[in-house]
Amino acid sequence: MLSINKKKYLKSLSNKKNRLIDNKILIEGLRIIEEAIKSKSSFEHIWFSNKHDKESDKIISLIKQIEKNNITYSFEKEKDIQSISNTKNSQGILGLIDVSNFFNKELNNFSDKVIILDQISDPGNLGTIIRTCAWFGITSIILTSASANIFNPKCLRSGMGGHFYINDCIYLSDDEIINFINAKKYKLYCATTTGESIYNIKIESRWALVLGSEAHGINKKLLFGETISIPKHGNIESLNVSIASGIIINQLIRKK
Repeated sequence: MLSINKKKYLKSLSNKKNRLIDNKILIEGLRIIEEAIKSKSSFEHIWFSNKHDKESDKIISLIKQIEKNNITYSFEKEKDIQSISNTKNSQGILGLIDVSNFFNKELNNFSDKVIILDQISDPGNLGTIIRTCAWFGITSIILTSASANIFNPKCLRSGMGGHFYINDCIYLSDDEIINFINAKKYKLYCATTTGESIYNIKIESRWALVLGSEAHGINKKLLFGETISIPKHGNIESLNVSIASGIIINQLIRKK
């Protein structure tokens, strides 16, 4: 049974400060929890609403995965689950995860392909970019301090489990990013609206891609690499950064 204190604690994790203090996040939804289990995330517990049909194929399948991975779970009152949920139409499945080991404090293990996110303040866009990175097998992400928190509930929802396939993730200052790129000798590509067409550039095997916000673009300190762009054929002024990330990453991955 969920105690009053437990419910308050789980609800408090919607606040960034509390997530940072405890290194815990609350995720919700069947698909996200399935992805987190598959990626061997460190679950503390999973809660189901008692309104779920325990005999349904989806619930039976999920419980088998939960038990196989020795994760504790329980069925709770629907009103308790709803009181904790961050969504209007909750699926009635919540999971508490320890993310103490998520952020990489070292930069030595970063892969040959790195995404750098500068001032991506919208958590929905950030989550979609993380999901896109997971799709293309990009496992190393650097964020500037002006970017949204990757464990923001909206970011987690739009990421659809992509978070749990990122091996290396860190927030760095502009100077730290510059030093890292230079020291590790990455070819730096900076996505802009006026750079060289992504279909014409030479792609190096070891690269880092900087993506900035639609409103502000990439800040000047980080705009020291080769500027690249997606050719425009219509009249719209800009392209959503999460959409642009997929188009550019696809080209960088495809061209070898």
